[in-house]
Amino acid sequence: MYPELVDALRELGWLEVPACSRSGSAARTLSNARPSIQEVLSALLRAGFQRPQQSGLKVVRMEHPRLGEALFVKQSTSLESRLQAPLVLLPRYEERLQQILAIAGVERGSTSYYHNSNLRGFPKRRNGGEADIAYGIDLGFSHATALEQTLEYLLGAKTAVAVALPASQELVEAEVLDLSEQAHSDTERDALIKARIGQSGYRDDLLAYWGGCAVTDCCVPELLRASHIKPWRAASPAERLDPFNGLLLTPNLDLAFDRGLISFDDQGQILLGEDLNPDSARALNITPSLRLRQIEPQHRGYLAWHREHLFRK
Repeated sequence: MYPELVDALRELGWLEVPACSRSGSAARTLSNARPSIQEVLSALLRAGFQRPQQSGLKVVRMEHPRLGEALFVKQSTSLESRLQAPLVLLPRYEERLQQILAIAGVERGSTSYYHNSNLRGFPKRRNGGEADIAYGIDLGFSHATALEQTLEYLLGAKTAVAVALPASQELVEAEVLDLSEQAHSDTERDALIKARIGQSGYRDDLLAYWGGCAVTDCCVPELLRASHIKPWRAASPAERLDPFNGLLLTPNLDLAFDRGLISFDDQGQILLGEDLNPDSARALNITPSLRLRQIEPQHRGYLAWHREHLFRK
């Protein structure tokens, strides 16, 4: 077999590297080689990432309690494969990509974005097909140290996200108690209070699910608001913590939705209320063509409530 072909197959993980060749300079070459898929997954686990139970995916979802969103690792025919760009991040990391690429040994994938329908929770866009498809930024590493330093950067650079907060936690706690929730356990009551002031994983859940604005695909966290579809004041304790009762929206859409000036039908198509002046709607870039980027059956009950009780038809 041609030596070049052998080397290529070994790089893909389809051929074993003979043990005798792993000594001396060859061993040093392997230690400095691109990390394999297995090595990438192991590095993520060592950094505290967790792999949710899943099956049949072309990518592996990894989550970290300190990171507000998931990231993905590409799969291949072998865990020993050394892919050019195995790690996939949310598109919003574009704003910090220069800092990431400044890490020695880090490089971007060969295309602008990596597209895969299994990137659950990532934003979608059109990529030549008839339907939108999830996409992200794929990164490669020429050696294991580059991967480790990238993970350190990601975990250390997590930024606080802007949320509309009540005046004080005491005020919210009083509000929760006034809503006859004393019967709940302390743990559940604390979770509700934290959700109300934006300190729990609720916003993180919405960020992980939507990846950006549920309508416009804006991926700048500071410009996004986590909004309940069925408002806090009308929702049960379980509904207040249900991610399917939430939308991640830009401020103009969030305020219009909260005031009942817009809503969405069961297919996710936007509905414009009669009280929303057409000129004002255009000025806010709220047009009849807008729609939710994705919708699940669990959303529909909450959207129906919003249309019936809040939407100003």
